[in-house]
Amino acid sequence: MELQFYALFMTILSGVGLGLLFDLLRAVRRFVQPGPVLAALGDLCFWGAATAMLGAGLFLGNWGEYRFYVLVGLLTGLGLHLWLASPIVLWLFDGLLRLLAWLLELLWTLFLRLVWHPAVAILRFAYRVAVQVTAWLGRRLRGPYRWMRLQYLLTKRRWRRALRRWLQGRKPPRDS
Repeated sequence: MELQFYALFMTILSGVGLGLLFDLLRAVRRFVQPGPVLAALGDLCFWGAATAMLGAGLFLGNWGEYRFYVLVGLLTGLGLHLWLASPIVLWLFDGLLRLLAWLLELLWTLFLRLVWHPAVAILRFAYRVAVQVTAWLGRRLRGPYRWMRLQYLLTKRRWRRALRRWLQGRKPPRDS
């Protein structure tokens, strides 16, 4: 007789757990207000978790044997939960979800203010410094660059003239 009461108690407890899981789903749906795709995904997750929980409860309660009192115990536990505890549990889950959302918003704000904005400011400063340094270097190197370019162009012209003369049958002048 003691084993039957244990099995009935475990099935009632499984029904209460199913009710808790259902209340969690309802609280998340009220908080998030998902579209049809996310709602279907939430339902799929709920039924997967409910199946695992009921399977574990059935295995622990009466070693996987399904009898009529298992259905009676599940429905009794679910009914008791929905009748007595569901409003309080929903209120608690709603409060926990609001607290979790507030904490995540706080962490995001802290991340933005303590990490992201200073990093962006440092990168902007480094970019401005790099632009100013390259502009300064460009001004300093413009004169020598122009002189080197002029020397290059003059040398190129000399070599072309020398090549044209040589191709015409003349000997190129000797460099001294």
